[in-house]
Amino acid sequence: MLSLPLPFTAADAFGAAAFAGSCLWPLMKKRRSLLAGQAATNLMFITHYVLLGAHTAAALCLLVVVQALAAMPEGRNRWQTAVFAATVPAIAGIAALTWSGLPSALSSLGITFSTLARWQSDALRMRLLLLVAGAFWVSHNALVMSPFAMASDAFAAAANLLRLRSERRKAALPAAAAAAAPAANANATSGGLAAA
Repeated sequence: MLSLPLPFTAADAFGAAAFAGSCLWPLMKKRRSLLAGQAATNLMFITHYVLLGAHTAAALCLLVVVQALAAMPEGRNRWQTAVFAATVPAIAGIAALTWSGLPSALSSLGITFSTLARWQSDALRMRLLLLVAGAFWVSHNALVMSPFAMASDAFAAAANLLRLRSERRKAALPAAAAAAAPAANANATSGGLAAA
């Protein structure tokens, strides 16, 4: 029997492009690169979610783009703070206007935690909050049946966990060397006393 492959829709094409972006941005080392990658990836997710009928998630992804661009400059000035702060009540407004039950609640919680993450000046705190946000987004994406978005969430979580592990190891090396130095000095001193 001849079986035909499943059709590849426009939603799938944008989902695949967004997944590709999701595979790249978590690997970035610098905060600004993380934010630029998030913005570009979310532009693809906007169209993907619109085509799936997940309008809350699509509108919230637009807020992600605005937040990422506002958070990019290193210093915090008034216009950045104002733009970023305006997105917070917009989350509730978007959820109310596009409400579709549990998917809207989950995507709203996801963006709330990712909002906190994007405003962090420290990449470590940013990654930890993105992991929390990802738990809400993966639940949302399962409900709206987006395998590309679910794969994206899984990859982003794995990449962020690997980066956190790597950064933790780097931080532990100087601490271990500093702890070993007094012990080495004590051994050298006691060895000298024994010889005397």
